[in-house]
Amino acid sequence: MEQSRPSVEEILRAMADNLGEEPRPMVLMSRVVPEWVPRQAQERKFVFDLPNVPAKYKHLIMIAVASAVNSHMCTETFVKLAHRAGVTDAEIGEAILAARFALASTVFATASDGLEHLVSRVEAGERA
Repeated sequence: MEQSRPSVEEILRAMADNLGEEPRPMVLMSRVVPEWVPRQAQERKFVFDLPNVPAKYKHLIMIAVASAVNSHMCTETFVKLAHRAGVTDAEIGEAILAARFALASTVFATASDGLEHLVSRVEAGERA
């Protein structure tokens, strides 16, 4: 016998229960492309069911990425979900600091070609 799938409304209620409030972007998306809502829920389940990275670390990665890409709403949502899953304030703070460090460090990598140019000019005896 085929197992019945939850309706979009049921999924949105489960998301709200998990978050502790209405998942506004998903509610809005349900009005535009309702077929996406079950897929979003399936993808979250898929990620959290993967066995090698503990759920706590997955929460911290999600917070760090959302922070790094400047998604205020996702950062807040992921912090709330992490808290509800038992992740501590200190762990969340460290994840945000690690994201800040990683993002700041990318400036050097991004500037490498420009720095190479400057170094080659200095090595060639050119002045700025």
